[in-house]
Amino acid sequence: MATIKLPAVLVGGSSTSEVEVDGETVRELFENHAAEHGSELRDSVIEDGEIMEFINVYVEGTPVDSLDADVPDDAQVRVIPAASGGR
Repeated sequence: MATIKLPAVLVGGSSTSEVEVDGETVRELFENHAAEHGSELRDSVIEDGEIMEFINVYVEGTPVDSLDADVPDDAQVRVIPAASGGR
């Protein structure tokens, strides 16, 4: 079972959250998470069948850009919104 690490900005809390989810692909992870915990995370990451432009997904530290990317058993998956700043 993979572990998804979520930043506070996506889970509405004050610290990073972790949740274990079954799935062989990134798509399956988000669909299975939505079935168990609600669709908010999936809807914050996926739009029109793609990972949103300003969301970065990493599987075992490697960036992925496809929802069909493989997720090994016991993998760590991180979801990181792109940060911006300036004046």
